[in-house]
Amino acid sequence: MELTPVTAVGLVVALVGFELLHRLRERFDLSGGTLAEHAWKWVVPAVIVLVVAAEGKTFASIGWRVGSPWLFVWQVSSGLAVMLGTNLLLAPLWSRVGDGGESLARGIGSFASLSLSERLFVAVTAGVTEEIPYHGYAVERITALTGSLPLAGVVSFVAFTLGHLGETWDRQAVLRIAQPALVTTLLYLWFRSLPALIAIHALNDAVGLVVADRYAPIEEEDDEETPSVVRWLEGEQ
Repeated sequence: MELTPVTAVGLVVALVGFELLHRLRERFDLSGGTLAEHAWKWVVPAVIVLVVAAEGKTFASIGWRVGSPWLFVWQVSSGLAVMLGTNLLLAPLWSRVGDGGESLARGIGSFASLSLSERLFVAVTAGVTEEIPYHGYAVERITALTGSLPLAGVVSFVAFTLGHLGETWDRQAVLRIAQPALVTTLLYLWFRSLPALIAIHALNDAVGLVVADRYAPIEEEDDEETPSVVRWLEGEQ
């Protein structure tokens, strides 16, 4: 595959589209509440869809593949088990790194004011809007251009991780987000199924957002106590 101007635009949008959108919104003062912030994210995959159409390719070229209903169910269930299992296994380690998870807890807790349906909208939005550009488009196009699936995975992982740095997630939180970002990248390289990864990503986020109240600001606690997000992951009440 040769790099065309259209594909070049697609790669820019896929890898740094959210940052460009954020700067554009700041330039024209297009601000809004939490839900508006997430609704704007749909612009990036919408542009990717237009790019794929302009390339004259099908959505299968960006990973829209489902082998069979049973295979899809197996991929989603096993992928979600890997995501949640990794969170549980690494929670004790993360509790000893950096701020111990306080920044991540604050980020998740910021969604506590939303209703359940609003939190699920945020989770679905994350799954759809992040998987399409970072994994579906970026991995498939970089692989086609370079012939290297591992290189495509590395580029996608780095862009995916850094793309979360912003108002909701600070550097300490993004350090921890790198873990699920790596897991989802590896899962995509394994399954090469965009629908499966969208479902895994959305369900994983939904688990955290549904219990966001546990991470909401509470009364002052002893600084030496383990952050609430880590306590929950370790199964403590």
